[in-house]
Amino acid sequence: SVHLRVVPFDESVHGPSDPPPRTSGVRGTDLVAALASVGEQGRFSDADGVLLLTDGGDEPVIPATLPAMPLALVGIGTPSTSWNDIGLGAVTVPDAVEEGAEYDLAAEVFAGQGTPAAPLAGIKVALDAWQEGNPGSWSEVQSKTVNLQSFRAAVSFHLRAGTGTAGDRYRLRLPELPGELTYADNTRTVAVALRKRSLHVLYFTQELGSDYKYLRSELAADPGIAFTAMYRVLDDRFTVQGDRTGAENLDRGLPADDAALRRYDCILLGSFPASLLSDAQASALVRYVEGGGALVLLGGEASFGRGGYDRSKLAPLIPWAISKDEAPLTPGGFPVGVNPAGTAVAFTAGWREALAAAGGAPLDSVNQPGNLRPGALSLLDATVSGRAQPVVALEPYGKGQVLGIATNTLWHWATAGAELKGLYGKFWRQTLRGLTQKTEGGAKLALRWDRDRYRPGESASLEVRFLDATASSASSGTLRLVGTLTGPGEGEKQDIPLTPRVGQAGLYAAQIPLPRRGDYVFHLAAYVGDHVVENDERALSVAPGLEEGASPELKKGFLREIAKRTEGVYLSESEGAEGVAAFVKEKLLSRAREAAPGLPLTDMKHVFLILVLLLLIAEWFLRRRKNLL
Repeated sequence: SVHLRVVPFDESVHGPSDPPPRTSGVRGTDLVAALASVGEQGRFSDADGVLLLTDGGDEPVIPATLPAMPLALVGIGTPSTSWNDIGLGAVTVPDAVEEGAEYDLAAEVFAGQGTPAAPLAGIKVALDAWQEGNPGSWSEVQSKTVNLQSFRAAVSFHLRAGTGTAGDRYRLRLPELPGELTYADNTRTVAVALRKRSLHVLYFTQELGSDYKYLRSELAADPGIAFTAMYRVLDDRFTVQGDRTGAENLDRGLPADDAALRRYDCILLGSFPASLLSDAQASALVRYVEGGGALVLLGGEASFGRGGYDRSKLAPLIPWAISKDEAPLTPGGFPVGVNPAGTAVAFTAGWREALAAAGGAPLDSVNQPGNLRPGALSLLDATVSGRAQPVVALEPYGKGQVLGIATNTLWHWATAGAELKGLYGKFWRQTLRGLTQKTEGGAKLALRWDRDRYRPGESASLEVRFLDATASSASSGTLRLVGTLTGPGEGEKQDIPLTPRVGQAGLYAAQIPLPRRGDYVFHLAAYVGDHVVENDERALSVAPGLEEGASPELKKGFLREIAKRTEGVYLSESEGAEGVAAFVKEKLLSRAREAAPGLPLTDMKHVFLILVLLLLIAEWFLRRRKNLL
């Protein structure tokens, strides 16, 4: 009853007529992309299930498309802790940075407990940069030495982004020790895309505090950030420092004009009483965030409830449930840690490692504004009187985001040694970029992609917003969007529909499938009638985040999740044979019997004719007995 078909795969599943190509005798594989291809290829529609023997691949990403049949996954491999092997673990690096910006590349280095101890005291970690040319080549630019006698270590390199469109490519490299189980995890290649757009940040306060000097120094030194600061010098006059957008008069105070505020990607408010903001200014800030702006509220003596913001129009924007009776700013020494829920926020990447490398990062003061509002999320917690209290919290509001910082001594990190100074810079650089979610587009459209890089089997999410001048024509139906995706194959092209978001005028969304590795190009055109009013194009590079063999350990959790989603089963290596037999009996054969179609009588040769004759004879006898003949 069971028929097996064994098929080879690399980045997709192949048949006898199209075997996987080999390069220098090596066949590169991508398990996630191969699983996605099984779900998309019609030639497997007659199969009742899939049996797969695997260690889980290098990169455990759930593909957007899975086979519509149960999977029996047999996990192959021994615990990596027992290996004679050194390798590179998690590597943290931004997906994209502005040209000339500084950033950190951090990596975990590990050793299996079966590795001889002698060479582990001084393992060199080399960083190579890709040099363009014909042909290109790798060149070592930095190196550090780590001690792996405790089997774990961390290493970090400080880098400055280049210029141009190609982006930066780096390779981390470990030495190849004699007798290692594999050398495939001794190298890791990473790529960082480059952006030309700058972030425009406005810092507004009534009087300067000690934090301003260090905040301005950090942000003004970042070539990707245009930093503008304004503070009061007279009752109705403000001093303006830094970059200006050239389109508003900041000398008279914070603009209450929506168009003027929208020129900034992020606004930082210092610690001052709410009464120093007019109703028009407060209302403009609320509309700014509702429309997609980013707002940062700094702590201090006159912040949150202590500053009267509980009675302000800004109260709903604050991540805490504030009140006028909240405790005053509390001095002391308060250890800080990354909240586990905060690690799900992309721009907190590397914070935990940086805190560990610095040996901790206490705060010398905290506000205590109250409990978090529903929907708010703690990113950093401070230990106050033996309990964890959110000290940096994020709250979505409308289409924008608000970050509350319940301390006025974060700047102390910038004066407390190289490790904490690096953490201070990382905090602000990553936070501002994450909050603003900078969009692409032109005069009529704003495009927001969910990420900068994709791997095979994933889908790209795109939001397209019509700007104010075209929103009315979009809602009336006179303006339409046409999306087209060109794939890596010759002549590969498909239309991508963009659907309106319910209840959000002028906002459209699209899901763009990226089934296999290669270079895709997405083209978006906006039409009024037959006339094109705007075009936008983006190249999408689709590739695995890890090279084959870079992460060879068995990934049980990932395989169990895949099996669960396909109503299949995960089996360990020891239970593989019996488990597969039980799986075939319970899952596949029962399903095949349920789905087996009935056999038409007309296909049974002479049986159908015989049945008809028997029916006629029976009818004749009945009629004779009832004297009907």
